[in-house]
Amino acid sequence: MEGFTYTNLFETKGIEYIIVILFLLLLIPFWLLVTGKGTAVQHIQQGIRILASHFLRVPKGLFYSRNHTWLYLEKSGQAKIGLDDFLQNVLGEITVQPLKTAGDTVKKGEVLALIGQGEKQLRLHSPLSGEIVAFNTSDLETENSRSTELEEDWLYSIVPASWQKDTSGFLLGVDAAKWFSDEIIRLKDFLNVHLARQAGVSTALAFQEGGELVVNPLAELDAGVWNEFQNEFLEQNS
Repeated sequence: MEGFTYTNLFETKGIEYIIVILFLLLLIPFWLLVTGKGTAVQHIQQGIRILASHFLRVPKGLFYSRNHTWLYLEKSGQAKIGLDDFLQNVLGEITVQPLKTAGDTVKKGEVLALIGQGEKQLRLHSPLSGEIVAFNTSDLETENSRSTELEEDWLYSIVPASWQKDTSGFLLGVDAAKWFSDEIIRLKDFLNVHLARQAGVSTALAFQEGGELVVNPLAELDAGVWNEFQNEFLEQNS
């Protein structure tokens, strides 16, 4: 064809340029993986380690108490009660000691269980009044035992005595997500104040570089901080 010139790429240096480009494309991600210093790698590491609202499980259809429990009303009329994902990600590995058993009655605000880590304990208040049907013996004793679905991590099943009255101030959907975001900010302020008071306790235990909260910030802190956390986060009127 007139005006058309065919060039064999393999007889020129063009193929060499392509090889160099491919080599660089392969070398860059390999270097990031080996050194662990690349921005992409750092973001992945931070995403795993930090406590942020968009990492929390906040399923729609659940009612959230400001005392950090959730409720779900089943078709049977029984309600499931569990710890919200904020609380689970703040504490780390815990044991649960039930104070109520099947057949017991409970009033809203009464202590249902003790949750703790060694000698450190928190009191879990009932978000409902009613009759206890069951306690979930499959427990929440380790992080690894947590279910994919938050609803499966229930502690108690209860027949509510006054569902509408007891849940009138609870949070749902977008409102709940916004509240969890505010709670994380409040937790940062709480830890900044209390860590500053404790001689010999480094903020590195609760924060990583950049000021982000690490997951399970209370796990390495003492009973005094746990007691203050109880008062600040688990004794709210709702």
